[in-house]
Amino acid sequence: MKKVKTNIRITAADTISDTLVRLYKTAVESEPDGTLAKDSVLAAIIAELESLSALLTTAINRDKILTSLEDADTTRDTLISELFKLIAGYSVIPVAAKQQAAQKLLAVTAKYTGITSSRYAEESSLIESLLEELTALSDQSAQLEGVDELIASLRSAQDAFNTASDAATSAQTSRTDSAYALKKQLIAFINTRLVPYMNAVTPLDAYADIAAKYEKEIDNINELATTKTSSSDDSSSATTTTTEA
Repeated sequence: MKKVKTNIRITAADTISDTLVRLYKTAVESEPDGTLAKDSVLAAIIAELESLSALLTTAINRDKILTSLEDADTTRDTLISELFKLIAGYSVIPVAAKQQAAQKLLAVTAKYTGITSSRYAEESSLIESLLEELTALSDQSAQLEGVDELIASLRSAQDAFNTASDAATSAQTSRTDSAYALKKQLIAFINTRLVPYMNAVTPLDAYADIAAKYEKEIDNINELATTKTSSSDDSSSATTTTTEA
């Protein structure tokens, strides 16, 4: 049985570990009194593998949550930029009523220049203040086509960011090692503990079936391996993202 390639993707490492554990449990359940089920050494190896796999799954989910937070921040930043540009445009058009309405809104947005470069928590506070001031000028914004729609979209985007921020805070509280670090630990464990043991017992009839299945799964995952330099999930997860909310 070959070892698992170290350059497989993080998600592939999670998949192969889950698969190896599942195959073992299925085999034991099919023959609860068999040699495999009574093998305490293999049972201990699988238990530790399952524990590492669970940690990796948690880390992967945490990284996805942090990415969602970044996406939510990008969305609100884009809406702020569009809103400010639209109001600025209305403030110089040669239509007196619209220009006057826009000038009042522009006096508000001018106070929030640079808002999108603020830290997460500070930006959230500023957005709430901005929305409150713009809402107070609803008579003016209603005169400018598209402005109220952007304000409503910004309100929704801020609410979505708050939800993502709460999830990220929860994920950070239960933080483990990075997914990248855990992938390395997991593969090292499989290659130094599980594979050598299975190679040692494979000649025994009781282990032939599961050994063949393990070998097939490892071969399949190795075929899908990519280099680290082209593995987007490895490179992104190798760095730590800090939640500022």
